[in-house]
Order: sequence, then C-alpha cells, then structure tokens
Amino acid sequence: MAPVESSFSDVRVIVNDGVYEPADDTFLLCQYLDIIPGEKLLEIGCGCGLVSIIAAIKGATVVATDKSLAAVQNTQENARRANLLDKIDIRQGLLFEPIQREERFSVIAINPPYLPETREDPAYDGAWSGGPDGREVIDAFLAQCTEFLEKDGRVLIIQSSLSNPEKTHQILDTLFHYSTIKAEKRFFYENILLFEGRQPRRPTTERF
Repeated sequence: MAPVESSFSDVRVIVNDGVYEPADDTFLLCQYLDIIPGEKLLEIGCGCGLVSIIAAIKGATVVATDKSLAAVQNTQENARRANLLDKIDIRQGLLFEPIQREERFSVIAINPPYLPETREDPAYDGAWSGGPDGREVIDAFLAQCTEFLEKDGRVLIIQSSLSNPEKTHQILDTLFHYSTIKAEKRFFYENILLFEGRQPRRPTTERF
C-alpha cells in the first residue's frame, strides 16, 4: 500500500503502510499539546511521529518510542523531512522498555490502543485493540508513568468512553495531585477523551 499524507495545522507527515494513520484521537492530542520551550517530552506509541514533531516545533526536546519498527522508521523519516532529527530521539520498544531508569520527563504523552477488542473479533486491528476491556495498554502505562516524571511533570492520555474512563480518572486521582479531562470529542458511537494528570504524588510500581 502506498504511503499517504496526513497533516495537522501546517505540519505535514507521510504515513507508511503498516503505521497508524493520524485520526481524530491524534488531532485532539495535537490540539491540546501545551509545551513550554525547553521541556522534555516522551511520546509512547509515536506512530508516524506527528505528535513528537509538533512538540519539537513548540520547543520541546523529545524522546519518541514505538514497539513497531515500521513506526520508528516512519518517525525517523518524518523527523528528517522536518529537519528535527537533532530534537527527537527515536527508540524502539514497548511502553517504558526503551527508557533508562534515571531518565525523567516534563511531559509523557500516549495515544494507546484503547478499544475493547481481542484477536478473535472479526474487526480486530492491533493499532486499535486494547484487549478485552480496552485497558491493557492504559493500565500498564499508568502503573509505571510516575517513575519517569519530573516533580512537576504531567501525563496526557487519550482514551475512548468505551474503555472505562471512570477507572482512569480514579487512578489518576490516586497518582497525581491534579487530574482532569482536558478535552473531549463526541461521536455517535463513542467519545474520545484527553486525560491529564499533573504533579505525581509518588513513584509507583503498583499494577492496576
């Protein structure tokens, strides 16, 4: 399948075959990605690199990761096209596996697979499927995220209303001094929510 072009505002990227094409969830994260120049951002699940490129343009130093080699290569290609390879460190690995234990970030952003699907479902798509309840990646992320945040750091998490957002809010309230639904986009069949947690209470290795 030939590459396609995607864009947000005036930022354009190429999306290669086998890489998640930016959609409404990506654009919601892009729209509300508030960056203070000089901050260090970690994007987990970078896909084609659109969010990481926007963060770098806004002045962040970025680490972008994805478990997919195709996505890592696609992000490298788009970062090169944008002349931002010196601002974006691109690594392959699942969740926090590519991150050194001592690394800390101002912002950690993730747009995870969040739909409640399994491989047995006829419409299964690995880019969307978050396991039977849609929370497989979300809960694994929440169990580790505060370990890699600066004292005043924050997380941004995209989620569907189909995958128990109440649980996410409850966990964020436990992990952070401040948590909120920063933005929401409504559709006929679901809502897409952007959660934010600020100022971690303490590092945690607890599994939810």
